[in-house]
Amino acid sequence: MKINRGMKITLLIIVICTALASISILSFINGKSLKNEDEVLQTVLTKDEVVAWIQAQGKEDEYYFEELLFEENNIDRDLDLEVLAKIDGGVHLGHFFVFDVQLDGSYKLIYEQPWHVELWDIEFLFDNDDISPLYNIVTRAGGSGIDVREVHLMYMSHNGEWTEAWKGMLKERTAFENKNFIKMGSYQFNDDNDDLFYWQTDMVTAIEDNKQIGELTTLFKRFEFREGQFVEKDVLD
Repeated sequence: MKINRGMKITLLIIVICTALASISILSFINGKSLKNEDEVLQTVLTKDEVVAWIQAQGKEDEYYFEELLFEENNIDRDLDLEVLAKIDGGVHLGHFFVFDVQLDGSYKLIYEQPWHVELWDIEFLFDNDDISPLYNIVTRAGGSGIDVREVHLMYMSHNGEWTEAWKGMLKERTAFENKNFIKMGSYQFNDDNDDLFYWQTDMVTAIEDNKQIGELTTLFKRFEFREGQFVEKDVLD
């Protein structure tokens, strides 16, 4: 059977479009772009699958799955994508999960916390290839008269445990006797030696007009990565 030139061109266009569509599906999970190297084994997960894992392996009897979000990412430098998932249950309520791929292709829940997670992202890549990327997990907690945002720097250890290397306060606001007692924090890495620098400023404001009361005070701390954790060191070291 002979195929004319026009039909050959049409078939070629169909093949190209199909390939592009496949790439598009593999490049986005849950509406978010995958930021992984080409050699990583990418899969397409559904919300129903992640819900089933949480129901079977989670600590709680019930979860608010309507606010479930998840993302595949390579958190331990192997050829499989792990799964990070979160559930927003309110301003200060939620859950956070990490699933690791097993040898048989199943997903095991290796970490769960009752956290309201505002964001997660790769924060820092060490020059040492033996250390997995650090993830920046920002959580929000609080209650009546208090609101706290914290950052958790986490990574996958060599034995497959999702590990907290350091935790710091980003903002804490406590209301008491018509005053806001506010703490503002921030951190930065020193690319020269991988030390972590942390600053925290305390201030008091009036609840009525948010004007500052009294003086600001600021503290500074420096941490070095040692035996899997960021440990505070003397500023003069």
